[in-house]
Amino acid sequence: MQAKEVIKAMGGKGNLVHLTGLLIDTNTKLREDGVQKAVDETNGAVTLLQTLADTDSQEQGDQKINGLLAAQKNKIDGIVATAYITSVVTAKALRVVGDKRIKFVAFNDDPIVLDGIKDGFVAATFVQNPYGQAYIGAYALDLLASGTCTMKADAPWIKTPQTAHFIDSGVLDVTGDNLTSYVADLKKLTADIQSKFKGTYMDCKS
Repeated sequence: MQAKEVIKAMGGKGNLVHLTGLLIDTNTKLREDGVQKAVDETNGAVTLLQTLADTDSQEQGDQKINGLLAAQKNKIDGIVATAYITSVVTAKALRVVGDKRIKFVAFNDDPIVLDGIKDGFVAATFVQNPYGQAYIGAYALDLLASGTCTMKADAPWIKTPQTAHFIDSGVLDVTGDNLTSYVADLKKLTADIQSKFKGTYMDCKS
């Protein structure tokens, strides 16, 4: 979703850079595959100029991201960051160089990233739903502990390489349009998930 959002902000064409997390993190490969798929779907209109990993730490992120911008800023039309610290460092770096031409889509809602949206250095950020993760998790555990409900074996779990089952708690695309309302929007998203949760994931006694 992030890659598609930045490609849209780029006008559907140009050179894209993917900044991501630790190479040893299994999620990094999944994120790389997702970005590549979004690029491939443009049929050559967008070029993945570079994927730069191991940027999700302050020191490495500062060195690699600032070095990238110093060397290739004029060649880059869009940046997608799929890690938290990476997003913060990139938002800072674009502000320092004063570049609003490069379209940047970040990950999570650090105040530096949100300020970047407000001031035009960040096109959007994708925010997780920690409120929903905690609320829906507690709601489900309460139903299970009461003995009135069991989890459905055929529920629409998110498929993972592990044997564990996961439930999508939702993400929110935050832009200048919903910058001041997104916290309330996450609560609405959570309420919507809860309203459908029993019917989707559980078998409950009447």
